[in-house]
Amino acid sequence: MKKVLTISGLIYVISMMITWSCVAGNRQLMSEKMAKQDLKRNLTEAVVGYKVKSQGEFGLTEDPNYKIEAKVTAIIKGVMLNKMIYDRDKDVALCIGYIDLGDVKNIVGMKIRFKNVRVWGYGLGTMSEASRPPLMAMRAALINAYDEMASTIVGEKISSYSQADNFVLTKDSNRSKVCAAVYGAFIPNVDIDSKNRGWGWDVSGNAFVKLQLDLLLVKDLLGNKIIYKGANPIEVIGRGSPVDDLKPSNPATTNLMSNEPAKTEYRSLGIPENAEAAPAQTAPPK
Repeated sequence: MKKVLTISGLIYVISMMITWSCVAGNRQLMSEKMAKQDLKRNLTEAVVGYKVKSQGEFGLTEDPNYKIEAKVTAIIKGVMLNKMIYDRDKDVALCIGYIDLGDVKNIVGMKIRFKNVRVWGYGLGTMSEASRPPLMAMRAALINAYDEMASTIVGEKISSYSQADNFVLTKDSNRSKVCAAVYGAFIPNVDIDSKNRGWGWDVSGNAFVKLQLDLLLVKDLLGNKIIYKGANPIEVIGRGSPVDDLKPSNPATTNLMSNEPAKTEYRSLGIPENAEAAPAQTAPPK
């Protein structure tokens, strides 16, 4: 009888090892690590600030083009992880966290002293090619919001030229440029269950990000002090697309995972299925 129990136990252990080998792997671990890194980047951009440059070409006789560059380099510490959610079907990790602020040197080298200020942020990550387009759209929406915030506060340079021959428009150039450094802008209501969440995807699959700024002081890249006297807090909405309709795209395959590390919540994140038509839990604010 003792031998039977031993054999049964051995069979059970072998069975569990086979089960673990089917679900174990590093894909989820890497997706969660990527989400944490994205959280740190988003908090750095919110606290320290970012430098943004954009150029748009929207004349009627020129090929439309809109390009944004945003960058920041800084040391950040004290980021606290509040929640990690993993979507098994999409292999997408969502990380929610915050940082309590003290003395911070911002993007233009100015030292700012915060007191009892907590900034919340989120991060997204995936190792699956099929799930990257919605996340890329989210990042594009965020840097578009950066540009919208900079152009709202600092302004943008408009260059226009038009020419008509014999009542026919033959040349039309409408270009814009933005170059600024902005700090203190943050995404409100970052939690996935927030009623008025500041980020998400609409029914078409395009991403949106709401950005708010309750500091009335910014500086441009030359260090000039600029005071904004408009409504406070300032609020803008950025948009981003998962596909470029002007370029051919290759369909990606779907990868599934079912790992279960401790302290990870498993649920759907409402990631769009495709760019043409996808259900969404959150619609862009009006």
